[in-house]
Amino acid sequence: MRVISGKFRNRNLKAADHIRPTTDRVRETLFNVLQNELEGSIFVDGFAGSGAVGIEALSRGATKVYFLESNRKSLQVLESNIALCQEVNWRIHSLAVKKGLEVIRGLEETVHFLFFDPPYDFSEYSELLARAASLFPESQIIVEHSMRTKFTLPDSLILFKQKRIGETSLSFFQVK
Repeated sequence: MRVISGKFRNRNLKAADHIRPTTDRVRETLFNVLQNELEGSIFVDGFAGSGAVGIEALSRGATKVYFLESNRKSLQVLESNIALCQEVNWRIHSLAVKKGLEVIRGLEETVHFLFFDPPYDFSEYSELLARAASLFPESQIIVEHSMRTKFTLPDSLILFKQKRIGETSLSFFQVK
């Protein structure tokens, strides 16, 4: 796994055995969609795992990235990967995502992008999306999920774009 583009391009990142990292192809698709909006943005990498998505955002011009990860093994890999990049505009919150979002809301008036890549057995998509929308109504919410994953969209959100990459979907939401 490597950083695809930007100031950290081609840096190799680590992944732990228990992590299902976002593939290069999915990250490339994601950042092709965001490329004109990323510069100077504040980005949240929820369920961060190895941190590859957040590190890619920093590499491509995000001003600050918040990583949310509660798994102890994943945190070690995440910290190691961030150290490889020698970047200072990041914060790791070792919290469950819903609680982490509340903490970030207290720190930031504006967050531009909320990216979530929960485990494939995650079942609380609707609750997560509703919470994210209520805390950050100005943010674009992006969810990586299996094409087979079905969830109910909260009334406050609209799906405005969806990209399919193999068996993976990137769904882009905004508050109505």
